[in-house]
Amino acid sequence: MPDSLANRSEIERWNGPAAQRWLAERERHAAIRHRLLPHLLALSRPDDVVLDVGCGCGDLTRALAGSVTGLDVSEPLLEVARRSVPGVEFRRGDAQTYPLPPAAYDLIVSSFGVMFFDDPVAAFGNLRTALRASGRLAFLCWQDPLANEIFAIPLRAFRRYGFAPDPISRDSFADPGAISAMLAEAGFAEVQVDALREPARLGSDVPDVMGYAFGSSQVRDLVAAAGPEVAARVRAEMEAEFTARTRPDGVWVEAAAYLVTARLMPA
Repeated sequence: MPDSLANRSEIERWNGPAAQRWLAERERHAAIRHRLLPHLLALSRPDDVVLDVGCGCGDLTRALAGSVTGLDVSEPLLEVARRSVPGVEFRRGDAQTYPLPPAAYDLIVSSFGVMFFDDPVAAFGNLRTALRASGRLAFLCWQDPLANEIFAIPLRAFRRYGFAPDPISRDSFADPGAISAMLAEAGFAEVQVDALREPARLGSDVPDVMGYAFGSSQVRDLVAAAGPEVAARVRAEMEAEFTARTRPDGVWVEAAAYLVTARLMPA
């Protein structure tokens, strides 16, 4: 079906450079999420009919119990999912506008895949229509970047020299209050936001992790704004931070996420 105009920029990004970078770093991303996903998987029952939103390459889809359908906007990632998880239906579409079957699912889940909607209330409202009366919503999203070592180490270093992104907005998924409010507005009740902190393997060694960090678009933008002298100082500070977190099996940081659960609001 045609792409949603509402999320056009994200859809284009995830069918272009973002998808290629994700695929190149797929194993790293799996390692980062490895100890967070069990919190989500524990909510899936063998008899559930499940929709995996933002399913990507199908890593969560494969692990879920029950009958599962994957939904994502990225055709490059879905191509990998279809090869990796045979026998599962994967659909390309924007969860904000995709015509989901009404009252079809017991559980709708997402692993960091609901944070990019142009209109989160509309998106969750659309997902709500696809849940059965006893249905549940559960997803993982990142906490505030400055509370999360995966993102905080480079951001803190740049901030010390006066270069940092804008503060987290109040409607961000990093704000538990905003999450609860948007889900209530979309028709959900019993919203629970649980803070999770788990160790995450960020890479094999410091050079590997530094290459990953400086390859991100956010860090590249900060380097361009700060200039070579500040960037060199930041690099040295980041190397020291990652060296302090190096173990025999790699560089480990603390990953901070929220596990969000909700049910349909009673009629």
